[in-house]
Amino acid sequence: MAVALLIGAVPAASAQRVSAGGDTTAVRPGMTAAQVRAAWGEPSGTRVHGDYTYLYFANGCQPRCGIQDVVMLERGQVVDAIVRDPHHRYAGVSSSPATRKPEPTPPSPAPSTSHDR
Repeated sequence: MAVALLIGAVPAASAQRVSAGGDTTAVRPGMTAAQVRAAWGEPSGTRVHGDYTYLYFANGCQPRCGIQDVVMLERGQVVDAIVRDPHHRYAGVSSSPATRKPEPTPPSPAPSTSHDR
């Protein structure tokens, strides 16, 4: 009888967690690196530069996209993510959304100097 009650309670608890908190696998602004790992698993690589940490995740798109999925943290909190894997979701506003088409950046003209005249 106790087993039947426990099994019956799991769907209700799961439904409550999803409706209250949304997608539990989505990375959100403000999450910690530990929370990102809990949502997406272990990253394939990690880089730290000053206050910034970059967590890289394989996405199966590297030959076409040229980048792994990357989550950027500033002082230990998520501030941005670039996501191409359909199984990864970022609930914030990405600086490089998947719908953005790549375009070349033309070189800036060299600044003129007084002896160029």
